[in-house]
Amino acid sequence: MHYDQFMSASVTIDKIEIGNNADTNSMINIMNTPMTYNLLELINGITETMANTEIPVGNYDLMRLYVSSTEMVTKNGDTYTYNMNQDGYSGNGMMQGRMMLNSNNKSIDITLNNALTITEGGMSEFLLDMDVNQSFMLEGVNFTGSGSNMMMSMSGFTFMPTMRIVDMSTSGTIHGNVQDTVGNLPNATISLMHNGALYTTTHSDDNGNYTFIGIPQGMYTIEAELDGYIMNPVGNEQNMGEFNMMSNNTLNMNFIMMISN
Repeated sequence: MHYDQFMSASVTIDKIEIGNNADTNSMINIMNTPMTYNLLELINGITETMANTEIPVGNYDLMRLYVSSTEMVTKNGDTYTYNMNQDGYSGNGMMQGRMMLNSNNKSIDITLNNALTITEGGMSEFLLDMDVNQSFMLEGVNFTGSGSNMMMSMSGFTFMPTMRIVDMSTSGTIHGNVQDTVGNLPNATISLMHNGALYTTTHSDDNGNYTFIGIPQGMYTIEAELDGYIMNPVGNEQNMGEFNMMSNNTLNMNFIMMISN
């Protein structure tokens, strides 16, 4: 994903329901006002409230998203739209839980690995995180020019929703900076792996900073990638092996990059 070539990568969600797989009549509407989210703005810990409502006590292991369309706008102003009602659903990527398309109402059912537990009088905060790098699969990509003058064109994209749902009360944060010997590096892709598989990705901002929020406890590995660069073997010692994320912990992990040959 060449983040520096895009102004927006947006998803329009019309409605959200939660319920239980064991009871098809258990679905509760928690958001029914269509909202469009530019995922390129929701990075490095920046979030937007999707729903804030009271729901009955219980365990909920099913979330249903009604996604009507997605859109990408390049830096040169070209706009590409993927309409779920017309084009349907493509792909089955899921970082956490299982996903299934309801062809009759064009919704996406997400079966959660860990149920959302709602208690009497309690307040819980859950993160729904969609991975741009894994969800927007570009087609017919071509580049002209080089360096800062490089421009990208494409024929379109396929939407392959890849997301995770996390209880924020039991998760931690990873943040850091990506730089070379000259200064900070924007638009680097930072990948977080768990049990040998990709868990989630983000990208560095204009100041080279990145943040992962809502990372459950466990063992992870991490790496940074950027066109024309590789990770410098000097200065990245802490990033070369597994590290342990503990509940409610915050880790600082910086990357030093070097120009590749």
